[in-house]
This record gives sequence, C-alpha cells and structure tokens, in this order.
Amino acid sequence: MKAKLLFLLFHFFILSAASAQSKYYPVSVWPFIYENFTDARIFVGENNKVVRAKANIHLRQTSLWFISGKDNKTKLEAQPGTINKIIFSNGDTYYNINNKMCKVVREDTINGDIMRLYKCAQVDIDDFNKKYQMTHMGTVESSVLGAGFADFTASVANNNALTREDMEPLQLLYTFYFLKNGKTFEARESEILSHLDDKEERKVYRAYTRSAEILYGSEKSMLNVYKTFFLKQ
Repeated sequence: MKAKLLFLLFHFFILSAASAQSKYYPVSVWPFIYENFTDARIFVGENNKVVRAKANIHLRQTSLWFISGKDNKTKLEAQPGTINKIIFSNGDTYYNINNKMCKVVREDTINGDIMRLYKCAQVDIDDFNKKYQMTHMGTVESSVLGAGFADFTASVANNNALTREDMEPLQLLYTFYFLKNGKTFEARESEILSHLDDKEERKVYRAYTRSAEILYGSEKSMLNVYKTFFLKQ
C-alpha cells in the first residue's frame, strides 16, 4: 500500500512539473492567444461561407491569422472586416466586433433573445514599449507593431534574438462588450446605463457601482454585471 502511494505521489509530481513547464503565455516572439495554430471553422463574408483552416488570434490588433500554402506553413493575416465568426476545435468562439475578434465569455437565451458577454484582448503597447523597444532596438516589437510575420521571424533568427524562455509575458488589456436585445455595446458605465430598461434600473446600477468594486477591464467584474443586470427572465 505504501509503495502504491509513493508511486501515485511520484506520478502526480511528474505530471505537475510537466504542466508547469508547458504553461503557455504570449510573448513578443509569439504574440498569439494560443500556443499552436489549431483547426477552426471560419465564417466569411455576407453569406457566412465556412472555411476550414488552422488558425490563431494575433494580439497586435486582435486579428485572425491562418495557415495557408502548399507547405502548410505560411502564416497570413485575414483582411480586417471580412471575418464574421471563428469557432476553434476546443469550442472557443470569437465574433467580429469593430474589426476585432472577441471571445464569447458567456451566452444565454432569455425569452428567445440571445445575450452574450464578449472579451477582446490586445497588447498593452505602452507596457510593451517600456520593456522592449529601447533594449531590443526595434527587432522584437516589430511583430506586435505591424511588421510582417515572416520578416519578423527571419529577423529574430538572423540576430539570434531572445528565446521564448528569456522573455516576460506580454501585458494584455481587455475590453468587454455586451449583446442585449440584438445590440452590441461596450461594457463601460455610460453605455451600460443607456441600455438598462428604465430609470429605476439605472438608479440600482449606480448604487451597485458604489457598493461593489467595478473594474471595466476585469472579466470577473463584467460577469457580475452581466448576471446581475442582464440575465432577467
């Protein structure tokens, strides 16, 4: 029994160590939401034509990148505004909001109406510049600030630039949006107040913001607002 317990503890330790080592976070040499390009259904154009490709979300402009070409290696950025929705193989779903691909955090149907909370992630450019622009002389920031991905990776290879393990995680900024009654609007106080049904609800929301710490860039805060004010039967 003791030997079996020791074996299980050892096995758990190995799995935990492997998990810790493989934990993914975006850095400037790989500024994507996901560690790998993965299978996705991409809904394109007015007719929502479905295209299947390995895809990822680039954090420079929260845009879709996909793999193309006969070598199955060429990475391209989709033209802004042409992508309506992306469904990744893990179930993560993104919608185009103001030409940014934003993830569905929660979706509900209330009295036949679809309600959603979206999250859009982008690089904190000010933080990024402080960390990299001066010290790496324009090489590292190029992928985030607009250079082509192929040009950037070649530059990194030629200059023997920092490896992923040497770099700090990219600092991200989050913007949230609500879908209510068929209308999408940003999760900020003035917009939320304008989409509440009546004067009494707006009064309750103002009291709520005084009694609770509301952070408009926080998923937890925006989920609380969503559940408290929009999920009504």
